[in-house]
Amino acid sequence: MSGAKVLALCLVALPAAGAPLDALLTAAPEKYSATGFVEVGTDHMSEPLDVFKIRANDPLTAGTTAGDYRGSHIGGAWRVADRAWLSGTLWQRHVSDAADTYHYTSWQLAGLYRFREQVGKLPAMAVRLSSWGTRADATESSTPVTVPGAILNTVKITKPEDRQLQADLIGTWSLSTSLDVSAVAGAGSSQLSYGGLAATSTLNGCEYQLDFIGNAISGTLAKPCLADFYLQDIYDNSGRFGVDVANEIAWRGTFMQLGVNSAWRSGPWTLQGGYLFHAVRREAVDAILASRGKASHTQNHNITLEADYRVHPHVSVFSRVQFSSNLFFNDIPVTYNSSTAARFGSKYSLFSVGLRAVF
Repeated sequence: MSGAKVLALCLVALPAAGAPLDALLTAAPEKYSATGFVEVGTDHMSEPLDVFKIRANDPLTAGTTAGDYRGSHIGGAWRVADRAWLSGTLWQRHVSDAADTYHYTSWQLAGLYRFREQVGKLPAMAVRLSSWGTRADATESSTPVTVPGAILNTVKITKPEDRQLQADLIGTWSLSTSLDVSAVAGAGSSQLSYGGLAATSTLNGCEYQLDFIGNAISGTLAKPCLADFYLQDIYDNSGRFGVDVANEIAWRGTFMQLGVNSAWRSGPWTLQGGYLFHAVRREAVDAILASRGKASHTQNHNITLEADYRVHPHVSVFSRVQFSSNLFFNDIPVTYNSSTAARFGSKYSLFSVGLRAVF
């Protein structure tokens, strides 16, 4: 029952990347940067930027700020040995629904090692291990949330967080000095957590401030009540609200992904395009949705296109667009829960621009 109603994302394109930009992974990152790079960028989606009318054709987002995203990131990679790279990225993200905006900090650390060079038709092969996640101090929603036993007028979750461990196997074929083709297969695990959950709700004509302690609920009057009979304080551990808090907002899961991409270089230009299929299996939360007759979303298709233009021997500018069939739940898993799952059926696009310094 998180306050987060939407999601968004944006990341870096070489070894440091979250799931959609894993579509651009390569076993030979030195073809883009001999020994390392630093990148800064800004990432956006809003109604004026929806040039492909993806939001406009979605009845859940058309004409609203739902799905608006603005963010920034800084990242880099360093070639620590002939075949080994270390990378990291930090993001600030601001995502909106029709009424509220939520602020997240994301991070990723990754290591890539190429264990085989290309021989004839056999590709160069690399393995990448990464850890990544997202957190917020708190998410607060002013949009009412319906649970089986009540309507929650407002919801606040403190310290929501997700953490992932991931492993990828990457193969890259160099078809010429200017053209590469790569394929990636990966798998990983997710774990969500939170500090506390509080809400307000109107019960028997009185508004209460509720605190969820496990699946028990304690409450006190949020403001004076005019009802003839009311309770100053309430406590309930019978489950009458029908909420399984830990499983609905702090689920665990596993995921897998498959992708293919190509890169073409000519003079100052580098053009890349990739496709990524991502599937996730979540414990408990999707079964809870099914028991309530609601849909869950477990697969995502992503297409990423990027153009990089070198304006100086060591500096380039880039622009990037991402198209996603089901939002970006594979990048910010903490935003997926029993009350937000319906939003993840929406298509999405995201635009990014930035500077990259190579060395």
